[in-house]
Amino acid sequence: MVRASLGAERLMQLKNWTVLVVEPNKFEGQIILDLLRNAGVEKVKVVTDQAAALEILEVYNANVVIASFEMQPLDGAGWTRAYRRNHKLPGRKQAIFITSGAFSLAMAEECRHAGANALIGKPISAKVLTATVTKVLSKPREFIDAAGYVGPCRRAGIVTAGAPKKRRKADNSNTLVDPKTVQTVVEALVAAAAAYAVDANKLEGCEHALRQVQAYAVNAGDGPLMRACAAFALQLSSAKGLRPEAVRASLEVCVNGVVKLVSLGADQGVRREEIAEGVRQAVGKASMQRAA
Repeated sequence: MVRASLGAERLMQLKNWTVLVVEPNKFEGQIILDLLRNAGVEKVKVVTDQAAALEILEVYNANVVIASFEMQPLDGAGWTRAYRRNHKLPGRKQAIFITSGAFSLAMAEECRHAGANALIGKPISAKVLTATVTKVLSKPREFIDAAGYVGPCRRAGIVTAGAPKKRRKADNSNTLVDPKTVQTVVEALVAAAAAYAVDANKLEGCEHALRQVQAYAVNAGDGPLMRACAAFALQLSSAKGLRPEAVRASLEVCVNGVVKLVSLGADQGVRREEIAEGVRQAVGKASMQRAA
């Protein structure tokens, strides 16, 4: 028992994680990669194709697998089921974390019965991601390998984390988000970002304001705004070490992008996608301008 406890404690250390990310969206995969590396995880691979992921896992013994529910041809639950039953994979008993931009209680149950350990909502933050993985690794469950089910013991349920918890609350209601509330949280973000631009010690306030906008985006199912917020969050988490002028320029694009996305209606889909992509590119450009 003591030896098992020591093993779990060692595995909880980020430097001991060997991670495979299966994410068909290259941008989302890059975000997760950057979040993990900024947190201190050294061994990470990202693939976009689920079949290629299974091939890699035959030789890459990952102890943490992070896979998107929105994959094809199998969704995250179907892929997890195939992963658990593939005896060619040395790590088929390791922890699986499914990510999704709009999960529900039904999806959580589907992933639990497929053999997943946890379900994490997008947009993903470094804090939620590392805390969820650590929580699962700290309390390893008995692995069941039976005809009807393969995976960690299901009796304790499945760990869920991230913004979609708020979405489930909204899904149980037919009420719409108050436009005045949306305007208030966006104005708070603009003010917080302005304060952070002149004082790096104001980062926490900016992050808090951004989380409020992210919560709105998730509740509204607003994909472009979620992606812009995810890029914005990545910019904030990786600002240390960047040239100050690059940080300010990227911050301005992020703020303006969020403001424009909130102001444009759903009928402006093409334009909204362009704005979200512009925010992503600005963050990517800034990340290449490391301080000397």
